[in-house]
Amino acid sequence: MNIKDALQFKGRPFNIPDAGRDDLPEFFVEMGYKVGAEIGTRQGLYAEVICKAGLKLYCVDPWLDYPDYSTGRPEWQSQLNSQYEETKKRLAPYNVNYIRKLSMDALNDIADESLDFVYIDGNHDFVYVINDIHEWSKKVKKGGCISGHDYFYHRGHGFEKIKVREAVDSYTTVYNKDFYVIGEKNSIEGHKRDKHRSWFFIKE
Repeated sequence: MNIKDALQFKGRPFNIPDAGRDDLPEFFVEMGYKVGAEIGTRQGLYAEVICKAGLKLYCVDPWLDYPDYSTGRPEWQSQLNSQYEETKKRLAPYNVNYIRKLSMDALNDIADESLDFVYIDGNHDFVYVINDIHEWSKKVKKGGCISGHDYFYHRGHGFEKIKVREAVDSYTTVYNKDFYVIGEKNSIEGHKRDKHRSWFFIKE
């Protein structure tokens, strides 16, 4: 089953095990989408996958060492600056606009209901994810797609702030939204392994 065909089904979530996040850009094209935003771009690896599908993309990322994203290493900001330069080189052939700001600070740079899709992969703390879903949904047209990465529970030292699944589950429960999860965490014959699965819902 491809992603578009799965839209006839409902669930919280409805699992699409035979697709992975690299299939999302083609789904966007099938839906007639033209322009979107990626919240959290880092080195531009997934942004390149999106752009290769012929989509225009706004890359929203501060590339900034701020308190809730700090490693405590003095050289971290220098590494982030290098990642920004690497991203610009990687995405040079494509139709990309960069907004080097925290996602909440970038909201005024994009008009409401002007995007066809948004892919959220920024700060994974619960509050940040909830805020990104709530606020960036406003930037997407009706019939557009709100999506993101890392739909999983992560337990263990050093990952206390990875709360994407909790945030997505909470948001969709409160707002009574069906949503979809693509890929499988484990290798299963006939399914696509996507350890850190992606999620999405269509804006009504």
